[in-house]
Amino acid sequence: MRMVKAGKIIEIRWQGRGGQGVVLANQLLGMALFEEGKNIQTFPDFGPERTGGPVRGYTRFSEEPIEVHSSVYEPDILAVIDPYFVEDPSVYTGLKPDGVAVVNSSKNPSDLRKKLGVKVETFGVVDAARISKEVFGSYVFNTPVLGGLVRLTGIVKLATLEQLFTSRFPGKVGELNVKMLKRGYEEVAT
Repeated sequence: MRMVKAGKIIEIRWQGRGGQGVVLANQLLGMALFEEGKNIQTFPDFGPERTGGPVRGYTRFSEEPIEVHSSVYEPDILAVIDPYFVEDPSVYTGLKPDGVAVVNSSKNPSDLRKKLGVKVETFGVVDAARISKEVFGSYVFNTPVLGGLVRLTGIVKLATLEQLFTSRFPGKVGELNVKMLKRGYEEVAT
């Protein structure tokens, strides 16, 4: 699926909990889009809670300058990092019918989509819990979900994100994040 259209603003909403990397995934995607010449906005939305509280992140990008400065209410793309939010129908509110949802789940995408009644063009599932446990040894949901998002949308080159991960996290941490990114990219199911 090709999301980028001349003059169109593409909006992404991320959903997760504090400490799961919603803000970081949002920022890294924004940086990759900027590296590839897009105009971008990225910003988080969270309350006074700390680790474990609900967090939303927003990414907005376009070939043209962006003059909108609000939260994203009708996203083209939805990324759900926290597996507990995946089955909350309210998380999908506003998602455009021609959009993309990428969620962290081990469930069958068709069954999950039907159960939730999500009406969206592309519904992808990434088993980020399994991938991160196998690669990293702990739960790092954001990176595999980001890989799946890139695969289903084509909004940025995977290589651009790989370079950002290795420069931002030199050494073993960067290498493991690149592995998780690639696994999410390769294993996303629709």
